Amino acid sequence: MKRTVLCGAILAAFVPGVVLADMNYTKFDVSLLDVELDGPFDVDGDGFALAGSFELSDKLHLFGEWQDQSLDGGVDGRSVEFGAGMSHAFSDTLDFVGTLSYIDAEVKLGSFTADDDGLALGGGVRTRVADSFEVDAMLKYVDFDNSGSDTGVLVGGRYYFNDSMALGASADFNDSADTLRIGFRWEF
Repeated sequence: MKRTVLCGAILAAFVPGVVLADMNYTKFDVSLLDVELDGPFDVDGDGFALAGSFELSDKLHLFGEWQDQSLDGGVDGRSVEFGAGMSHAFSDTLDFVGTLSYIDAEVKLGSFTADDDGLALGGGVRTRVADSFEVDAMLKYVDFDNSGSDTGVLVGGRYYFNDSMALGASADFNDSADTLRIGFRWEF
């Protein structure tokens, strides 16, 4: 299933687009999350995320994201990620994106708290496949200090209802959790 989703997203990324503008990396996202944690205790829940990025040049940008989740059985989770990204335009509608970031994650159950942090490396594509539709796909590797490594596939799409605002959906499938999100993006 995961390979099918990744292959479909990568193939969709290479469909020629018709947008004449370059990709924008100065943006703000608000998302609702549906989270499913795997491990010794499988728990589900929901939450929200705030994310943004700021374009430093036509190739470099800074980004960050904050997530807060409420899961089954009184389990609460939160994570913070910030880092830098590099983009290389293959055309006006297709970018390769590489990222390096720091992640700090925490899970609470009553007075018990478990937290971990680590570095993440990601690479993928972002493309406009139609005048107002964008698709992205990324492979992401995280090396946590205490809980080992985690590899994930992120795929998503957005519908731009004007030049700078979009509604979107995405899925993040990794070794320890699966997250579905719907959200709003504002580019400026």
